Amino acid sequence: MAFDPFRLMQLSQMLETFRQSHPKFPLFFKAVEADALMEGTIIEITAKSPEGKEYCTNLKLNASDVEMLRTIGQMKKQG
Repeated sequence: MAFDPFRLMQLSQMLETFRQSHPKFPLFFKAVEADALMEGTIIEITAKSPEGKEYCTNLKLNASDVEMLRTIGQMKKQG
């Protein structure tokens, strides 16, 4: 897979639009990063369609998950 700087720029713009539309979501991740980004933390996600159908899943962070999320956080702070 080739690196495409234009697609990366598009993604960056889309993420900024998402942040502006949903300002509490990045704050949630900052709180998790500060207080709960550790092995054993359980992250649960629920989605509910306009028709009322619910989807729910969770994951328990392992050491490699924590390492990956910290690396992404560091990259975000540098860029």
